[in-house]
Amino acid sequence: MHPCKILIVEDESLVAMDMIDMLTRQGYEMMPYAMGYTEAISLLEKETPDIILIDINLSGHKTGIQLAHLIAEQYQIPFIFTTSHSDRQTVTEAAATMPSGYLLKPFNGEDLFTSIEVALANFANRACLPVAISSGLLINESIFVKTEKNFIKVKVDEILWLEADHNYLNIILDNGKHMIRSSFQEIMQRLPKEQFIQIHKSYIINSKCIDSFSHTEVVIQQKTLPLSRNYKDNFIAKINRVH
Repeated sequence: MHPCKILIVEDESLVAMDMIDMLTRQGYEMMPYAMGYTEAISLLEKETPDIILIDINLSGHKTGIQLAHLIAEQYQIPFIFTTSHSDRQTVTEAAATMPSGYLLKPFNGEDLFTSIEVALANFANRACLPVAISSGLLINESIFVKTEKNFIKVKVDEILWLEADHNYLNIILDNGKHMIRSSFQEIMQRLPKEQFIQIHKSYIINSKCIDSFSHTEVVIQQKTLPLSRNYKDNFIAKINRVH
């Protein structure tokens, strides 16, 4: 599991450092901040954040709105405008980029936290992207699990198995687990179907993590999981197709 990674694009160093301090204290992972369009693109070519905070007025010839247009066209990354401008023309131009949020300066840590949560949910709920799953969001092959503090990113490939617990699902990882409110039917619509296989009414496993199996059980990292008769044929068929 990984903290949500954030890129700040802000041409005032003191403002950027203050934002980084607020977000670091809330448990987020911060990339080096960018002061302008070109610097932001250079950082994006090296590393992919989970969300971007963009000031509209940037140093250089290109604005934050121009940067947002490029992000919307070339990257599937949610972004929030952070600005002191609320005039009609600026808001209209910003809205045309389909941002996931618009936060007016000055703001505090709670404002940032709330905007990031809402932005991730808005981005995940767009019709053309993976949708929210109650207490978790599926974005770009990762599940963002809601904790008491913030969203924690869990890459789909790092999931060992999913375990049903009444109205909840336990996401089992190598170094722990997370619980979300979701059903097998709901989450299976979003996970890679050839990779994740239901083997029992209470278990879905990541086929990449199987250590061994028999006609009655599957072993993943020394944990023996039951292989139900109702799911065995489908399991065997899918395993035979894995290369």
